Amino acid sequence: IMEKTLLIVSRSRGIDIDLERIPMDDSKAFELLQKGETTGVFQLESGGMRRYLKDLIPTRFEDIIAMVALYRPGPMEWIPSYIKGKHHPESVHYLDKSFEGILNETYGVAVYQEQILQIAQQFAGYTLGEADILRKAVGKKIASLLAEQREKFVQGAVAKGHGQKLAVEVFEQVIEPFAGYGFNKAHAACYAMIAYQTAYLKGNFPDEFMTALLMCDQGDMDRIAIEIEECESMGIQVLPPSINESDVDFTLVEPGKIRFGLSAVKGVGTAPIGEILAIRKQFGPFSSVQNFSE
Repeated sequence: IMEKTLLIVSRSRGIDIDLERIPMDDSKAFELLQKGETTGVFQLESGGMRRYLKDLIPTRFEDIIAMVALYRPGPMEWIPSYIKGKHHPESVHYLDKSFEGILNETYGVAVYQEQILQIAQQFAGYTLGEADILRKAVGKKIASLLAEQREKFVQGAVAKGHGQKLAVEVFEQVIEPFAGYGFNKAHAACYAMIAYQTAYLKGNFPDEFMTALLMCDQGDMDRIAIEIEECESMGIQVLPPSINESDVDFTLVEPGKIRFGLSAVKGVGTAPIGEILAIRKQFGPFSSVQNFSE
């Protein structure tokens, strides 16, 4: 979709976009995300995600990374806490002050596996290698390993000067629940980058982006219906199939107007389309139904 969008933008506007160099604070991209207008935006299309985006009002790339990581079974229940922390920083509470440097980016919510590794390292004296063993033990939910890691964590925390009650609380309230389903931040950041890039293209080049989206989904009539509706809400007309103007794929014929592609017409195969386009190229537009039949 992004590749096709870039080709259409290059053809229609004479602009060559390097997605590696786009600004990461683009107002149109964030406005689109804040309104939840995310049809065609990677990872952010679902109804639930749209609702959360409108509540969150994302203002930075890190917000997209966090939402990608949180919007999945398990961590999803912590999305309201993340949103509340963003809008009301005074409500953010840390079980221990040493957590602040690790969790301030995510408003006190442990979102990423990397944060769990850091907490085990700083709070209980684990090496990062030992912390990863802890993460795996919790993730696999092996009772014997869990009991062993719980004891090691509590002992390590006490050795670092923390009370035993607090150490148990941290293990039960932070390590166990989050290590089981925490998402890898590096992975979430890659997803979020594609999400942001698609939002940037849709926000800045809506005609070209929606044309590319329709082109890529033209075999799926359910998706086409959703995308045509989205075009209408964006003020873009999707013109019906035309024997004289339609191409194989959906085509941006002028700003704000996309012509339906012949290959998206049910029951029309590629061979007849090739013939139609070849004759049209040779003799020009068809003048009547009879002329077309001939």
